[in-house]
Amino acid sequence: MEIRHLQMVKEVATCGNLTKAADRLYLTQSALSHQLKEIEGFFNTQLFIRDKKQMRLTDAGTVVLEAAEKILREVAETKAKVKCLTDKDSGAVRLCTECYTSYHWLSGFLRAYRDIYPKVDVKIDIEATHYAEQHLLENKIDVAILEDSENPKLSYTPLFQDEFMVIVAPDHEWAGRDWVEIDEFAGQNYVMYNIPEEESSNFQMIFKNCRPQRLYKMTLTEAILEMVKAGMGVALLPNWIVKPYLKSGELSAVSLTRKRFLRTWYAATLKNKQHAPYTDAFIEKLASYMKELDGYAVLCPA
Repeated sequence: MEIRHLQMVKEVATCGNLTKAADRLYLTQSALSHQLKEIEGFFNTQLFIRDKKQMRLTDAGTVVLEAAEKILREVAETKAKVKCLTDKDSGAVRLCTECYTSYHWLSGFLRAYRDIYPKVDVKIDIEATHYAEQHLLENKIDVAILEDSENPKLSYTPLFQDEFMVIVAPDHEWAGRDWVEIDEFAGQNYVMYNIPEEESSNFQMIFKNCRPQRLYKMTLTEAILEMVKAGMGVALLPNWIVKPYLKSGELSAVSLTRKRFLRTWYAATLKNKQHAPYTDAFIEKLASYMKELDGYAVLCPA
């Protein structure tokens, strides 16, 4: 039995006779009668009662019709979903990063992207933040912005590089230095985002063997910067996020260790998955957008 048999049952039941059903299916009446014999042979029972020119459903025919309508509806919905996924101009890109706060780069990039793909919806999966790579591997998202590029199941497109720097007040003892070592953080007050300490890779790296003298947790980046400006502690943030404050002299930035704390970010996708054209274009345009920002990252810190 094939889909065409179910379509035939539906049309014959709707039209009530073979002639009209054959016309609507663009078949000869002989071909339609042959299909009816095939499906009745498949179920080994009569589906229609032939009453002169009328075709009336038997009880078995009614059961088959109900199933046919359900199956045909599911097939149509599935085709529509697949078309949406493969359509060059419409669909959705499910996105997540390994960052914790807002996506500062998103609004500017989306304006440029939507000019080209106005019917593509970019969906941000905030809940996947701590598990971006795992959600990508489980096909729950389409694109993950990751720092790591070592999983053989993923394809990586380099986006940009940023530098995490130690942010201090202009009158702090570290201001003006080229770098500070990690062990110098012992005894310093530290200001960080309002997340569990065990979920902050930066906190775990800096305070692996010690604790800050005092720890302040802030929800907003602006609040962290104000705390540092007030001399309440030091912070570790990407260079791009403090650029205006450095130019104005409100804050100072010092490299973390002589080697500096550099990170390269990638747009990752499943290697064995066929992506919609607009998803590939999303990554390509994002990479170009980052280059136009003169190398400054626009993601949020870990």
